Amino acid sequence: METKAPAKLDPITLEIIIARLQEMVTTMEHLLFHSGYSTILRESHDGSCTLCTTEGYCIEGSGGPLHLFSYYYTIKSVLDAYPLETMKDGDCFISNDPYLGGTLHVPDVVIITPIFVNGEIIAFSGSHAHKPDMGGLVPGSSGAAAREIFHEGLVLPAVKFWTKDGVIPEVLEIIKHNCRIPEIIEGDLRAQVGCTLVGCDQVRALCAEYGTETIKAAMPEIMALSEKRLRDGIEAWPDGVSEAEAMVDHDGVDLDKPLRLHVKITKTGRDIEIDFSQTNDQVKGPTNLRPQVSHIAAVMAIVSTLDPTIPFNDGLRRPVKFINPEGKITNPRWPAPVNSYFGLANVLYSTCIRALAKFNPARAVASPGIGLGAIAVGYDQNRTGRKAVQYELFVSGQGAKSEHDGSSGTVGFLNVTPNTPIEVIETEFPIRVKRYEWIKDSAGAGKHRGGMGNRKEYELLGDATTTLRLGHQFKYGGWGVFEGKDPQTVRAFFNPGTNRERPLKPLETVRMEPGDSFLVEMPGGGGYGSPRQRVAEEVLEDVLNGYVSIEAAESDYGVAIDPTTMKLDPTRTAALRKA
Repeated sequence: METKAPAKLDPITLEIIIARLQEMVTTMEHLLFHSGYSTILRESHDGSCTLCTTEGYCIEGSGGPLHLFSYYYTIKSVLDAYPLETMKDGDCFISNDPYLGGTLHVPDVVIITPIFVNGEIIAFSGSHAHKPDMGGLVPGSSGAAAREIFHEGLVLPAVKFWTKDGVIPEVLEIIKHNCRIPEIIEGDLRAQVGCTLVGCDQVRALCAEYGTETIKAAMPEIMALSEKRLRDGIEAWPDGVSEAEAMVDHDGVDLDKPLRLHVKITKTGRDIEIDFSQTNDQVKGPTNLRPQVSHIAAVMAIVSTLDPTIPFNDGLRRPVKFINPEGKITNPRWPAPVNSYFGLANVLYSTCIRALAKFNPARAVASPGIGLGAIAVGYDQNRTGRKAVQYELFVSGQGAKSEHDGSSGTVGFLNVTPNTPIEVIETEFPIRVKRYEWIKDSAGAGKHRGGMGNRKEYELLGDATTTLRLGHQFKYGGWGVFEGKDPQTVRAFFNPGTNRERPLKPLETVRMEPGDSFLVEMPGGGGYGSPRQRVAEEVLEDVLNGYVSIEAAESDYGVAIDPTTMKLDPTRTAALRKA
């Protein structure tokens, strides 16, 4: 049922309030990333900030869009434990439970702070940040051997973490006592609390300027505007049903059992239904997706296919109905492990994009580089003699689109996670990056080429335990659209180029010594349209830039290039393209 909009505010005032709230969450996000201690927070920007209603609905958010619907479940768990009337000004609550709350996996920690104005709670301020370690079987918490949530680190229900007098020391000590790098975790937590308190101050100032009742009235209108824009766009699509699926190598446990992700999308009028009932049952390994992950991946796909300028808030939930039975990989039963969710979330998002192309072919896009994930390297001691955890997210290439090539060096379905600079990695951790480069022919060929994949090789300078968490896509990769070619798949090797070289698995934990090395090759994105339609001069430019080999230029694109002069051979090119 479509939500009825409340009585409207003056549109100019509402637009000003929207802009001011957007500025507030962006400021909170800036403070979070610039005061966090860990590299995954301050360099990879794996976090977000939000302002939510007293029911938990996101009004405005900034940072990772994958986080923004999860706040509702976390705030609901806070309210279950601490009713509004029991909260006091200055309280902050903490949770990282993917089942009782809304985090995506155990390393994600959420801080929720009520916003008091004249003694009344009118909203919540929140921050969500990935921690480099929350305990568990391996450094980084996301281990291959996890078989239940308890293996994945310290799981916190919604508990009070902070008051007007500061941190509750007993809670902080429990957290620090269960983490391998307690000082870093404490620093990140204090950054989270600080940015939410700033959000509270700014909302109070806005209420003083425009009136508390005006701000409260604006909140449901903001969500209603996003809902209306999404429904209007859906209504313009033809009614119908579309299905798509993708395969994933395995769950990290049953290595001979590929996993099936399937989505059936039904569009009727101003509503849309997402059906995951034919997808794989939940699995033993840590590749399951809680509903807050699978649902937001689908909604992100809808917005991307329709209109990416629609403001992202909880109004986007309302036109979408989910069929997502419990016991599926997209809705696992407790206590299934979920720590290695990220790669599968990327595949699920891409599969939804694939199905949605039927409704809006003009915005069809090839898959991004599938196999996204991270490494977690736990050092016995870093350069200062303390334990350290290097948690680094990987980037790949975007899929090509109807108007241009896919971008390179980005996270396929987030676009907000920057690459961690090599200088930072080598300064903070006992590791050397031996090479970091684009991989020739890694992108799917097409009229528009996919974004490039990359190769990164590390050499350990100290004893460490390394876990690869690379999306379980070494066998089954991405895809092109409208005759575009598929990109390469992920590969990884231990001690490459030596007599000890061996391939690494998508999810594997390896003990390493000084001098050991490992290599990760991330794929590019898929191609769009027939490669034979790509402008020959653009193919030449790709060859000169090292993106495409002379051989692939000829075999995939039908473009002949003289290897001596490195110039186009028009006669041979014309003949190749006629064949």
